[in-house]
Amino acid sequence: MLYLPVVVIGLFLFASIYLVLNNFFVKASFIDRLQFVEDQPQEIKENVLKTKKNKTLMAGIAGRMPKKENSKLSLMLLRANILFSPEELIIYKFIFGLGLGFSVYVLSSDYVYTLGVFLAIWFIPNIWIKRQGKKRLKDFEDQLNGGLTLMANALKAGHSFNQAIALSAKETQGSFSEEFKILLKELNFGLDMEDAFNNMANRVPSLDLKLMINAIMIQKDVGGNLSEILDNISKTIRDRQKLQNEMKTLTAQGKMSGGIVLFLPFVLGGVIYLINPDYISLLFETTIGIVLLGICFINEVLGLLIIKKIITIDL
Repeated sequence: MLYLPVVVIGLFLFASIYLVLNNFFVKASFIDRLQFVEDQPQEIKENVLKTKKNKTLMAGIAGRMPKKENSKLSLMLLRANILFSPEELIIYKFIFGLGLGFSVYVLSSDYVYTLGVFLAIWFIPNIWIKRQGKKRLKDFEDQLNGGLTLMANALKAGHSFNQAIALSAKETQGSFSEEFKILLKELNFGLDMEDAFNNMANRVPSLDLKLMINAIMIQKDVGGNLSEILDNISKTIRDRQKLQNEMKTLTAQGKMSGGIVLFLPFVLGGVIYLINPDYISLLFETTIGIVLLGICFINEVLGLLIIKKIITIDL
C-alpha cells in the first residue's frame, strides 16, 4: 500500500509539469505544417484544429529544439503517413519512457525491469512505424496493377493523362488512392510532372512504381502510345508479383528460422530472470559474463545477416 501514494504523487507531478510547459510553449497558430492539400469537410477541419491544439505542447518544444532533423526517422514517418515530426516523436518517447520507467522502479525497485521498460518504450514505436510503412507499401503494390489498367483504359477512351490519374484515384481506395490524389493535386498546382512523380517515389519505395515512373518519363520525352505502355507495364508487374509470391513461399521457412534466432535468447533469458534472478545475474555482474554476452550478441548479429543474405532474392 505504500507504493500507491508514491505513484499518485508521481502522476500528479507529471501532470503539473505538463500543464506548466503547456502554458509556456502554446503557440497562437495551431497549424504549423500543411501536409495535405486535399479538400476536407468543415467538421473534419475543426477536428484537425482540435487535434493540433492538443499537440501544441510537443510541437512548441520541438520548434525550440536545435534544428537537427533525423532524416531517416523523418522518412519513416512520411512513408507510414504518420503526422509527427521526428523531434515530437523523440520527445514523446523520452517523456513516456521516463514516466513508465519511474513507475516500474517504484513498484519493483529493480534496475533491469526499469531499463527494459524504458528500452521498450524507446524502440517499439520505431518498430511499429516500420510495420505501418511496410503495410502501406504492400497495400499500394496490391492495387498498382489494377490502377494502371484503369489509367490505360481511360487513355484509350480519350481522357487526358490528368483525367486518367483522377479516375484511377477515384475508383481505388487505401494508400493507392491517397498517393494518386496527392499526385493529382501537385500536378494541378503546377508542379512539374517529373518532380511530382519523384515525390511519390520518395513516399512509396516501390520498385514497380519506379518502373511505371521511368516508362512514363521516357514516353514524355520520346513519345509513343502511353496506354499501350501502361498495359505492358501492368503485365510486367503482374508477372513480377506472381514470382515474388512464389519466392515468399519458398523462403518462409528461412524467415521463421531468423525470427527464432532473434527472439529465443531474449525470451529464454527473460524467463530465467523471472524464475531465478540470482542465477542469471552473473552474466551482468562478472567480467566473464559480460564478455560472453558480447560474444553472443556478435554471433547473433552475424547469424541474422547470413540468414537474411540467404533468403533475400532480388527480382
